[in-house]
Amino acid sequence: MKKKPVLSIFADGVRFDSLQYMPFVNSLNSAPLETVLGYSISCHPSMYTGVYPDKHKIAFHWVKSKKKNGPYTFLSHFPDFFPFSNPYIQALASHFYAKIFLKKKASPFMGYGKLLNLPMKFWNQIDINEFKYWDDDNYINEDIKTIFELVRKNNYKHHISNMHKPNLGNLKAVKTVDPHMYDWVYYFIGESDSVSHEFTQHSNEGISFLKKLDKFIETEYKRFEEAYGIDGFDFIFWSDHGHISIDKQIDLYNLFKENGINLKNGFHLVDSTTARFWPKNETQRNEIMKVMEKIPEATLVKDEDYLNLHLAKDSDLYGELFYYLKGGVIFIYTIHGFGKETKSMHGYHPDAKGNDGLFVSNKTINTSRVTLPDVFVSTINSLGIDYNTKVGLDGENILS
Repeated sequence: MKKKPVLSIFADGVRFDSLQYMPFVNSLNSAPLETVLGYSISCHPSMYTGVYPDKHKIAFHWVKSKKKNGPYTFLSHFPDFFPFSNPYIQALASHFYAKIFLKKKASPFMGYGKLLNLPMKFWNQIDINEFKYWDDDNYINEDIKTIFELVRKNNYKHHISNMHKPNLGNLKAVKTVDPHMYDWVYYFIGESDSVSHEFTQHSNEGISFLKKLDKFIETEYKRFEEAYGIDGFDFIFWSDHGHISIDKQIDLYNLFKENGINLKNGFHLVDSTTARFWPKNETQRNEIMKVMEKIPEATLVKDEDYLNLHLAKDSDLYGELFYYLKGGVIFIYTIHGFGKETKSMHGYHPDAKGNDGLFVSNKTINTSRVTLPDVFVSTINSLGIDYNTKVGLDGENILS
């Protein structure tokens, strides 16, 4: 395959309709990008490997441990009363325990994060789902390779900026390079997601950031144009999902309490837009379903949905009962935090209005809606990398 230099720029969480605030980017070819049901932790392996979650099996940060005892088993023996029943005490305990005892066991993007709003008695049952960083060798396994592994294997000169600490996605911290020296340049912008959560993308603050991002992209694009000519390089700018303004908050713990059930008596994991349950028996299962049916914005994922949404039918990842919320609705008091101040969220069904990401290129885009695996396949095709995997790729090359 013929090799071309590629400029890749990723911006976390930018909605497709936010192109209206980015005049330079909007002047290029663009298409909406269909995300997956889940958060960025599930999106990134899909766009870096070319396969969906049913194959790479990265679904959530916190999942049910496949081992007899999880990494937090020691803390689960603490009595479930104040002060250890207090979420702030729990967060401190999990933070320092992870920092002292777990830090060297795994080094993924999210690491061993703080735990809130899950009783400590259940901490022996949880584990993280991701054990390596995106650009580590064998991030998934021997059969599924990332774009990072492939460029190294093919001895391509490449530059990756802003994907690691201490800068980690801050627009002002991007270390740019002379395009002449590289086959592949990848700039990682994560700040767009945090700005969106705090202000929404269509706020004055959100629009101001997107305009700065547009200027950055224009500058780097023109540097590549000067180095390689108008048609001498391929440009790909994309996001992993969109962002939806929040119009309703649901306190799941209070809802269960109103229906005479203490949710903290059963093992569960609540994220911002999803809730997963592992009932002890059929009675508890029916009780959970009965309460969840009182939330009109909540949908139970059925067997056929796992297939249609490319999700792994693995209860350790998705629970025995897996619910997601309608766009614009969130759960508060999640395993990650309280969420009361969050103004915009993602992690909804791929078809939720506003949940589409974007895909932009200087080449013709040969599809009306791009998928996350398409990003990987299109990138390696532009770079001229031949790659076959036993599991089969889910994406296609969509660029002329």
